[in-house]
Amino acid sequence: MKNIFILVLLLSLNLYAGEKKNSADEIDHIALATILLKDGHSDRANEELKQVNLTDKKVDFVKYYTLKGLILTNQSAHEEANKAFQEALNAGQNDKSLYLYMAQNSFKLERYEETLTAIQNAGVIAETKASIYALKAEANYRLGNKDEALAILQTALKKFPDAYECYKQRFNYFVTEKLYQSALKDAEVYLKNATPNEKTSLAFIATLRKSGEVDKAIILAEKANLQFEESANITVLLAHLYLDKGMIQAAANLFDQASIEDAKYTQEAAEMMRRAKEFSNALYKNSQLLETKEKLKQRIAIYLEFEDYERVIASQKALYRSGLIEDENIRYALAYAYYKAGDFDSSENELKRLSKADLFQKATEIRKNMQKCIANHWECEL
Repeated sequence: MKNIFILVLLLSLNLYAGEKKNSADEIDHIALATILLKDGHSDRANEELKQVNLTDKKVDFVKYYTLKGLILTNQSAHEEANKAFQEALNAGQNDKSLYLYMAQNSFKLERYEETLTAIQNAGVIAETKASIYALKAEANYRLGNKDEALAILQTALKKFPDAYECYKQRFNYFVTEKLYQSALKDAEVYLKNATPNEKTSLAFIATLRKSGEVDKAIILAEKANLQFEESANITVLLAHLYLDKGMIQAAANLFDQASIEDAKYTQEAAEMMRRAKEFSNALYKNSQLLETKEKLKQRIAIYLEFEDYERVIASQKALYRSGLIEDENIRYALAYAYYKAGDFDSSENELKRLSKADLFQKATEIRKNMQKCIANHWECEL
């Protein structure tokens, strides 16, 4: 939590500089707990605070409960932390910044109405940081007050022009509402002034693509691909952008790169190599896949693409053994390969097992051509 130790530091100074109203022993427990928390030892600070004698009327309960709230907040015990802060307020704590801690704790508990109430109770101090405006906007957005959330961010950006995270937050809202042109404007501001992480870059690129700004998306994706060179996700998104422009070869090369970055893209890389007419590379990528039906199915598609019918025929046993032959599209592919190789009997043996209407029609055409070849060699259309 931002500035989480400011109150702790103030407490520490007050303990040593203020009047000692508590017993020496109890003052030492609170003081030690303060120092431990400031040094990042929340658990030890909490244990030390537990030793304070709460039955002693001399205990400064404002300091005690404020410190307890800070410790529990640091331990992510958000509900208990807010209870402690409320005790501090009940005891006379007048530091409004406690409400900001309570607001953040309530938000993490998904209690958005309580979040907004706490921010309101903080008064003018809530207007001093862009992050509080962002928190207020997000709480409103999650409550369904979308116009209010956008208005809050607009106010924040007028007051804090350098709050670029607010542009990013509003960008996400615009995307969710499918307001892509507005999202694009905020993306451009953010990218010009801030350094996005991989997730943000992907979101911006995808939004540019959805809004039809493919060329701008490619420029951004090319930069991101260099910046996050180990990210297969960005590489694949860039490949899809080139596919949008019909640039098959560029997309194939990028899928090849992505498959090196992440093996799960190997099958797609092989498919793109097939579409790019790179026979050897397509087969090479296919060979890197585990022995599955999908690998065999893709290999058959590659053979057909490059009219290597003998290899399709050579795969006949594998097709039957794997059960892939039960896929009528694969059976038709095998029949077609037999037909192109001039083995009409084997082709007919597969064709007669087809039942799908579209494939049955194609089978009829093949039979007509085979009859022509048998009746008159000169009319053969292999």
